Amino acid sequence: MRNRFAFIIAFSVLLSFVSGFAQTIRLPYHDKGGWMLVDLKVNNKPMTFLFDTGWDGLAIRGSLLEDFYSGGHIGVVDANNVAKQVEVIHVDSMKVGNYTFHHLPFTDLEHFPMLKDPIFDCYQIDGILGNVIYQDKILEIDPVKKEIILQDFNPEVIDRLLQGGFTEVKNLNMGYSPRMIIPVNINNLERYFLLDTGDNSYISMSLDKDILKTLDRDKANKYLTTGSVGAFGMDESLNYTLVSNGNTITIGKHSFKEEEITMSLSENTYQLGVEFIKQFHLIYSPNRGTLFLKKVQDTNVISTLEKVGYGIAYIEGQYRIAAIGEKNKKVKLGDVVLEMDGVSMSNRCDYRKYIQNKKEALF
Repeated sequence: MRNRFAFIIAFSVLLSFVSGFAQTIRLPYHDKGGWMLVDLKVNNKPMTFLFDTGWDGLAIRGSLLEDFYSGGHIGVVDANNVAKQVEVIHVDSMKVGNYTFHHLPFTDLEHFPMLKDPIFDCYQIDGILGNVIYQDKILEIDPVKKEIILQDFNPEVIDRLLQGGFTEVKNLNMGYSPRMIIPVNINNLERYFLLDTGDNSYISMSLDKDILKTLDRDKANKYLTTGSVGAFGMDESLNYTLVSNGNTITIGKHSFKEEEITMSLSENTYQLGVEFIKQFHLIYSPNRGTLFLKKVQDTNVISTLEKVGYGIAYIEGQYRIAAIGEKNKKVKLGDVVLEMDGVSMSNRCDYRKYIQNKKEALF
């Protein structure tokens, strides 16, 4: 199963509130569980939000708000292509870094079943800061300083980037500009990938028959899964996931060897997850439709499927085995996981990172 919390939200109203501020916004982020978590204030109340470039709006736990008003609905489509109408709530202010936005529309995060996953309580995630926040600004993500920066467009910034070793990549998204969709070459075949900091994986994609032909079969393993997680819950239909290593990935002038990609039967899934993105100093200019990338650090991420041969998901109030390798005889789909290395799963909501950091088998 893909370990991801990337949700596609289509706002029916244009959020024009981000235009008009003329100062640089600096927003440090905490790297917890792999995600980028930021501290901000909504209606002067301190909160922690997930910074999600794949989420087209803003979301908050409505129960945390004392003062707000409802007005209108938006159409929401999650990662499993489930569509619903969700009510919009409005708040007076949101302070991000050193800047305060006023009169903002949010969706209520508590309307989404995904919130039942203990990961949100574990990391005390109160809301989601989506890509609308930078639709009129240059976005900069510095994974070394762990900082998100928003600033006004300046041609001199672009010149500095081109002279500073950054690779220029064109955003191919012709619709909603803050969403970053770039060309990625996989084993000499070009595909378009969404850069999604809300996706906790590395590189994930739909089962692509042409790319499938290019894979090294000796470096590919097949897993049976129970489905995938979306904003409105889990699709528990049986599925297959293929994890392939030994791939060549090229983005602009950057080329990577022996890369891992995860392929599944999900439709129209081509995503570069947060673990891949954090290798780069990233700067995006929406008005130019251009992304600038500079490799600044390596990743040691290996999918949990490859590392231990099975995957865990929170399903209907319990941690369960949700993916197994074809040759796995130790566990079966649906088995309940009560503890990990003697620690109850209720105290192990960081289990994904815990597995990543282990050197020996769990059980």
